Amino acid sequence: MKNFKYITLAFIAAVGLTTLTSCEDEDKLPVPPLTNGGFVKFVEMPEFNAGADPTSAVFNAMTEDPNGNIASYELRVIGDFAGAPDDTLAYASTSTFPFDVGFTGSDMATLFNVDISTFQEGDSFQFLGTVVTEDGVVYDFVGTEFIPPTPTDPTDPDYIEPGEPGYVPEPGAWNGSNNEGAVLLDADGLLQAFDYTVEFSDPEVEE
Repeated sequence: MKNFKYITLAFIAAVGLTTLTSCEDEDKLPVPPLTNGGFVKFVEMPEFNAGADPTSAVFNAMTEDPNGNIASYELRVIGDFAGAPDDTLAYASTSTFPFDVGFTGSDMATLFNVDISTFQEGDSFQFLGTVVTEDGVVYDFVGTEFIPPTPTDPTDPDYIEPGEPGYVPEPGAWNGSNNEGAVLLDADGLLQAFDYTVEFSDPEVEE
């Protein structure tokens, strides 16, 4: 009977030591704290049709930092009009919110260094935003995406020689973006201000 008691006590002690060891191991691998990402949104949904006449067109919009953690927000713009440059131009930047991102047709003419008569009804401007949060993480207009590996068949039109720009080895890669496109950039109702387009068109005319 005494032997049974000793065996039982030894078993309880072993279980206790195992539990303590398990807890210590868990303490060594803590779950990282969750933090809010960088996100800029419109205060209210703006009208993206600024008016058909560029000389009187106006885009009115204010943005905000709902998470309160943005160190900087930069907007670049690419124009879609006759003679527009292929590259984006720096449009505006801020470290404080709310931030006014509105403009007139005249503002766009000055930015692109053209006469306002260059613009026509239907011309548009795509704005692309980049955020750096206070902890140094960058969030922008690019959604998370898987990049498939480059085809290995030299006759494939998408084939790229290994080592050449754009070559992606097996098993593929991720583009490294911090934004989940389907959630933040494409979801209705979030009023994201990372990727939006404003057009010289009449807001009263249904397309």
